[in-house]
Formats: sequence, C-alpha cells, structure tokens
Amino acid sequence: MMRIWLFTFIACSVLNASSITAPLIEVEGERATIVAENLREGMSGFIVRKFDATHSTIIANAKVEKTNPANHRAILQISKYTGLHQNALPNGNWKPKSSDIAVLAYDYERALVVAPNDDTYDAITKSISGVEWVHPDNYATFLSYEGHQTPLVDDFQSYCTANSVGLLYIQSADHLFTLDCKSFTLLQNTPFAKVEKKEQTPFYTRIPTIRGAWWGKGSSSLKSYEPYYLEIIALSNSKNTELYELYKAKFSDKSALLRNFDLKDK
Repeated sequence: MMRIWLFTFIACSVLNASSITAPLIEVEGERATIVAENLREGMSGFIVRKFDATHSTIIANAKVEKTNPANHRAILQISKYTGLHQNALPNGNWKPKSSDIAVLAYDYERALVVAPNDDTYDAITKSISGVEWVHPDNYATFLSYEGHQTPLVDDFQSYCTANSVGLLYIQSADHLFTLDCKSFTLLQNTPFAKVEKKEQTPFYTRIPTIRGAWWGKGSSSLKSYEPYYLEIIALSNSKNTELYELYKAKFSDKSALLRNFDLKDK
C-alpha cells in the first residue's frame, strides 16, 4: 500500500501548485489564445481586466480547451462569469480582448475528496501534500440543504464555485480520479485501490443523514458507490479513451453509458 501512496503523491503534486497567469494574445469570438506552461485541457479559471494599478475585475470564465506542448500555446474557451452573481448589483458588459489576463488552475490548493470509507479517505489525504482539504462533512451539509442524497455533477460544480475549491479527488474502480471541480473535467487518473472493502454511500462523511427532497433528480439515496462515480466521471469526459476502456473492463454489461461515448465499441 505504501508504494501506491508514494506514486499518488508524485503524480498528483503537479496539480496543486499556484495558479497560472498569462495575457491573452488573440481573441476571436468565444476563443482566446495564451502561452503558458503546465496547462492541462479542462483547467478552469477566469479572465481579468486591469483598469489601472489598483483596480481590476473578473469579466469572463475561462477553460483550457486545447494545448500544444511543443510551443506552450493554449486555446481557451470563454463564457459568461457567474461565480459572483448578484441580481442587486449591475453587471459589466466587457468583452475579453488582447492584454487581458487569464488566471487558470485557480483554487487548486483547496480540494475535496470523495472516498468510499474513512480509511481510504485518510490514505488519500495523507499521500498528497500542499493541499488544504475541505472535509466531506461540509459537502454533505450542502447536499442536505439541496435535498440531494445522491450528488449530481451540478452539485459538485456549484459547491466548489461557492466555496473556492479547485480540485476534486474521487476514488473509484481502483483508481484515484483528479478532476477540475468547476468544469468536472478529468485531469489525471492514478491507480489507487481502496483500503477497506466497506463502502459508505453516497461517500465517507460523519454526517449521519443527508436529507432528500420528495422528488427530483438526486433526491433518492445512492444504492452503490463505485459504479455511480465511475459513470458520472465517464459521461462528463466522453472523449477519454482510457475511461472508456476502464468502464468496459470493470462492468462487462453494455449499459446505456457506453452509448454516450464518442467512440465505437469494437
């Protein structure tokens, strides 16, 4: 087990570094180009405009759409910024332009772990350094307020945006999946077996009960831990061939999930 923990530390430590900033070089519609190192497709962030030496504001969301390791150029997908939405305040109508600043991998020093039991949770958090861990009890309380006994992708994204959490670690199918919590894009996939066979649904938490709404998606209790999390990760990253093969190997039945992949089952 110690060898697995050490490998996880080496593989994941690159992601929990400081945020990456770079000026926009070109902007065309909802796409912008930057030059920066250590970027991965799916990393989220935002675009900042500086008005003078002491005044600046966030004007748009940004997500790394494509990278070119040869010249460190990356294409960003730009969208409306909703992280600090407030109906009582006026909104700016600024459009990103060259010389605006992209800030990516923001909040990657704060992370949430979804694990099937307390021993696996401890193994993950102890094997990765340099991270401020947000306890799953806090997330369970959020889900109870939402009335979702089964966490949805939207729940992870909303929670992480509101609580400045950048990374999401999910242990499932003998792997540790590292996702950008705000885009739910898979950034890294590391072999990591759970420590104990026992499973707690919807995940390890000390909160005894997560209240469910009377109806609606997510209101029912989660029946089985492992297939659910592998499925939502796979569905949100349907062009990832590694996930496709992992799901096929783990679950021999050809469920509706496989039909959602942008691949052909050969």
